[in-house]
Amino acid sequence: MLKRCCALLCFLLPCAAAAQYPGDEYYPYAEREERRELLTTDSAVFYRAVQSPSDLYGLHTDFNLPQVALRRRGLDYRLERTSLTGVEVSYRYLAALRLLGAEEQRYAGLAAAPGEPGTAGGIRTFRFPDGEPLQPFLASVRFTDRNYLVGAKVAAASSFGNGWRISAALDVRTGRDMHVEGVFTNAVTAGLHLAKRFGEGHELSVLCIVPPSVRGTRLSSSEEAFTLTGDRLYNPAWGWQDGKVRNSRVRRETVPLALFTYGVSLSASTSLAAVLAAEAGVAKYSMLDWYDARTPMPDNYRCLPSYTGDRETELAWLANDPRYTQVDWDELIRQNRMAGGHAVYALEDRAERLCNLAFDALFTTETDARLTLRYGVFVRREHTRSYKQMRDLLGAEYVTDIDRFLVDDDTYSNKLQNDLRHPGRTIREGDRFGYDYALTLRGAGFRLQADYRSDRFRADLSAMLGSDAVSRRGYYEKQLFPGAQSYGRSRVVRFTPYTLKALAGWAFSPRHYLEIAAMAAARTPAAEDLFYQPLYNNRTVDNPAPERIYAAELNYRLTGPVVDFQATLFAVTTLDGSEMRRYYDDMASVYCDMAVTGVGRMSYGVEAAAGIRLSYRWQLSLAASAGRYKYVRDPRITALSDVDNSAVDMRAVSRMRGCEVGGAPQLTALAGIAYFGPKGWGCRASAGYAGRRYVEPMPLRRTDRIAGQGGITREFFDAFTRQERLADAITLDASLFKSFYFERSRLTASLMLRNLTGNADTVYGGYESLRVRRIRPGDDTLYAPHASRYTYAWPRSFYLTISYRF
Repeated sequence: MLKRCCALLCFLLPCAAAAQYPGDEYYPYAEREERRELLTTDSAVFYRAVQSPSDLYGLHTDFNLPQVALRRRGLDYRLERTSLTGVEVSYRYLAALRLLGAEEQRYAGLAAAPGEPGTAGGIRTFRFPDGEPLQPFLASVRFTDRNYLVGAKVAAASSFGNGWRISAALDVRTGRDMHVEGVFTNAVTAGLHLAKRFGEGHELSVLCIVPPSVRGTRLSSSEEAFTLTGDRLYNPAWGWQDGKVRNSRVRRETVPLALFTYGVSLSASTSLAAVLAAEAGVAKYSMLDWYDARTPMPDNYRCLPSYTGDRETELAWLANDPRYTQVDWDELIRQNRMAGGHAVYALEDRAERLCNLAFDALFTTETDARLTLRYGVFVRREHTRSYKQMRDLLGAEYVTDIDRFLVDDDTYSNKLQNDLRHPGRTIREGDRFGYDYALTLRGAGFRLQADYRSDRFRADLSAMLGSDAVSRRGYYEKQLFPGAQSYGRSRVVRFTPYTLKALAGWAFSPRHYLEIAAMAAARTPAAEDLFYQPLYNNRTVDNPAPERIYAAELNYRLTGPVVDFQATLFAVTTLDGSEMRRYYDDMASVYCDMAVTGVGRMSYGVEAAAGIRLSYRWQLSLAASAGRYKYVRDPRITALSDVDNSAVDMRAVSRMRGCEVGGAPQLTALAGIAYFGPKGWGCRASAGYAGRRYVEPMPLRRTDRIAGQGGITREFFDAFTRQERLADAITLDASLFKSFYFERSRLTASLMLRNLTGNADTVYGGYESLRVRRIRPGDDTLYAPHASRYTYAWPRSFYLTISYRF
């Protein structure tokens, strides 16, 4: 009987492996493979499939829920890590990695990822496989009406002599958005990956990605502006210049990535993977500036009928007069030419010059068939130099590098110099001015992971301990803060980040699996949140502390021939968070730098998803989540005057407890059905729902100084403290595709339609304003918050793609 079971097992294992690729019926390299020795079977293999941490909810809901701000589980985006062979990478490289053939794996929440300590928001990992693709060449063209018009992709992979492998990819996008005026994309992403095997178990690979891009963006606005123009997609960032559309908010980026990987087998049980990554380049974001003049932004509250109170302004907005509703570039240029050389208006770039380095070395030791140890060290250096650069003087000749906000100040009008060591500099196009500083983070650490799998039991223990140092270096000496207050290096702020995570699971059968996980961590705050005014001030926040994170999950997975089901109970608490904001304080009538410390949030709820194979050709996808994402502590607010660091409000309590986290739907649901017909035809339809959404709350409004003193009536007090709930969002999507199969190639045409209902009243997201409005009925002075700012989701849109693989 035992011999029969072993024989049956040896027969089923290769069949199970082949079943993972039902579409790859033709495999041209089968005859070239060497016959392998028969492996000793491990009974744990029966349970590996159900123990795999597949993110079924993410698989079904990615790109299928309504087009609204969606912070999964109410967590900050920085709590999700994207890793390429152990090194964290930016989102800007992901499209190129996929084109180059990198395999992507997503681990939700506290799921265990090999060699990664993980975060509460999950991990997305990329790695290049050892095998060769069956169809190594790709050519694709696509058309859409969102962000751009036309895109094209080409990719190729090949092997040549002496163990070399190469893959190259190119992605091009260009054109204007057909719905939102001023939005456009001109982007090219080029990638190259080289890999070489040599010696006994040695492999070296080099990756290079260059993603230059120019993108016109859109800005949020107030409900008054949307109502007056009758356009939910109203974009205040653009205007007419010489009869052509020009956007004032354009992102320009050229940030290449180079990555070197070396792997070697040190022994029969131990291997080493070392990675060195470098990211360097410039990212710029343009915006209008004005000097002793009226703001050129058309939707500023001073330009709207609710503030001006005159009928002429209201009629101009109702008539969509672009001189009122958009940036009047021609008028800005006219005023500059009348100013006698010095610019009244100018277009400037907020530039960031990046230079990030990372090194990671990971050892993997398989002590036996069930226990795997992964341990290693990492080093990183993140350096960002920020400055302003003059892009366009709009017909003027120059500006003088002084602080224009202080020209009429009775106290500080004699301290105008932005750069005391070069006073009164004349700024031309292309020159730096205003501010120039660098933020640097240096960190190193050690990590350890032990992964144990027996027949039914799985355990994973992960630990990471590091040391980070954050500092600022000023290249300008601000006259308001002379000497070391603004120039040179600041004090070094040190942190000890750590992560401790434990996971245990039990497979009741090859189809049923239950898992529990817990994590405690501390992470270093963002460098810009540690300085009151990093543009020109070395002063750090008092008693900086790392953000503490505590999380727990309970997962259940069911796999079967008909149904795959996954459900997760989760709870995440983040404490001692910090934020830094710069704003104009209407109550004190000064510009302020505000530190928000002691921020505490909690997220808890449930996610569930199911994939049901109704028949050979029909598949049903279901997913839903329900949770509560809220603030659980009242943070402290310290506001300092921007001119002398004097206290405007010290350690004020912001009554944020009970407020909901913005941009995070607390109820989601998705239902989708797909049909895969004969002869390559297929279609899919899905409906998504996002509910219990709120605008992002602002802590400043809920202090005694603002809500208590400003909200002198119940109506105004409620206006300061009540958090606005956004309307629920529903979407309906559909797609149709057709594939033509040839001997060794495939041609596919697909059409995707988003938001078929064409609902134009869905708010993508919003946030409360920091500003306070003064109302003077007679001799009294009343205060009310400024209106919240919104962005509306795109209406009905399409994607048409034609691709050829060969």
